Amino acid sequence: MKILLDILKVILINISFIGLTFAANPCPSISPNDVDDTPVAQSQAIIDDILCSFIELNKNGSSTFFTTLNIAKKKIIPYIDVEYSTELALSDYWDQLQFKDRKIFERDLRNSLINEYIDILASIVNWNRINIIVDENFEKKGNLAKIKVTSSLDNEPAKAIVTLKMIRKDRWRVYDLIYQSISMVDIEKYSYRSKINRYGMKEFIQVMLEGT
Repeated sequence: MKILLDILKVILINISFIGLTFAANPCPSISPNDVDDTPVAQSQAIIDDILCSFIELNKNGSSTFFTTLNIAKKKIIPYIDVEYSTELALSDYWDQLQFKDRKIFERDLRNSLINEYIDILASIVNWNRINIIVDENFEKKGNLAKIKVTSSLDNEPAKAIVTLKMIRKDRWRVYDLIYQSISMVDIEKYSYRSKINRYGMKEFIQVMLEGT
């Protein structure tokens, strides 16, 4: 998770402290439930909704660990397909697991995302200066899609580009994030494989249970 944390820091620094005078993302935002059911429309609505929530939170001077955690649980986690991310991260191990053990891994991944990022999100004070644009050109194959998300300086070449991988089951959700060719799922895959090799599957599951 350390590498993934560093990636997020780079992304947040790029999009949070680049000196934009006004945000291009309008507030109040439109709920993802009220926009077209396409990867681009959904991802833009999700991002706008998150930004507006944090802008409002900071405007009221009520940004704390717990208020940030509340936004993450309501505005971020529901739009991540943690089950599919976990399946990809575990690779061949997934089919060997019983249902209850799969849920333990899903909970571990969800908690890792929350624990790693909440302090960073809570420390940002200039959400209203963030400008994030979703590229309308995207790749789609069946119920899978890749969308590029860009943050940039106004009239400046500096920018950070992230690729969101999405899957549609009941709705479009993100299952992977790629920054400079580094995949969140691949990092988790390496981490889980290393821990399973060290402990063995049965003992590692017990370690996760004891840590909850």
